[in-house]
Amino acid sequence: MKNPGKVILHIPAREGSKRVPRKNLRLMNGEPMISYTIRAALQAGITSELYVNTDSYEIAEYVGKAHPLFKVYDRNKDLANDKASSDEFNYDIIRNLDPDILVMINPVCPLIDSQDIKQAFEKFLDSDCDTLISAASTKMQTFCNDEPVNININEQLAPSQFNAVVTTLNWAITIWDAKSFRERMENKGYAVLGEKRIFYDLEPIKGIKVSEEKDFIFAERVLKTFNKL
Repeated sequence: MKNPGKVILHIPAREGSKRVPRKNLRLMNGEPMISYTIRAALQAGITSELYVNTDSYEIAEYVGKAHPLFKVYDRNKDLANDKASSDEFNYDIIRNLDPDILVMINPVCPLIDSQDIKQAFEKFLDSDCDTLISAASTKMQTFCNDEPVNININEQLAPSQFNAVVTTLNWAITIWDAKSFRERMENKGYAVLGEKRIFYDLEPIKGIKVSEEKDFIFAERVLKTFNKL
């Protein structure tokens, strides 16, 4: 098992969002959407070094008042526009806060829970990987740009359990060895996918990502259903 050392968990939440305006603070089933991942991160208990990484004064103010156990990491505006990459803003926090392990929880995946964060972290520590990325796997027949991925279209269709596994990354939870990330970024200019990566299979419903208005509506309906159970 890895020695975790200094573990920093951050939730990146930039101000701008064109497809779903102000989505991080927009009320989802009565609470700001970002509150769900904040609460999950707190309950996971994997570190006390907790940050919301934002360029937004409004988000920072909300976090300071509603979630004082979280600190605010002030992100440079240049790292919060539509062109800024995940490589860049994760490298920025690694370079400035110098963690041994960096955990990123995605606020646009409000249905992840504390057990997923805890189990993903334990899986990372138990492995020799430098990167863990949450994902959803399937053996269902899959095509990309009209080309088959895990089936042969020139033979009889086989039962899906015999197909190769297709993995789709959802990035709800991502964990990196910070030293390896920094070396890749400084030597290659990219880092988030890692070199020795493993995947944490997340239930598809927990990996729902709010990218468009329809996603927001669906995630809110799921939350309302969960609250009734």
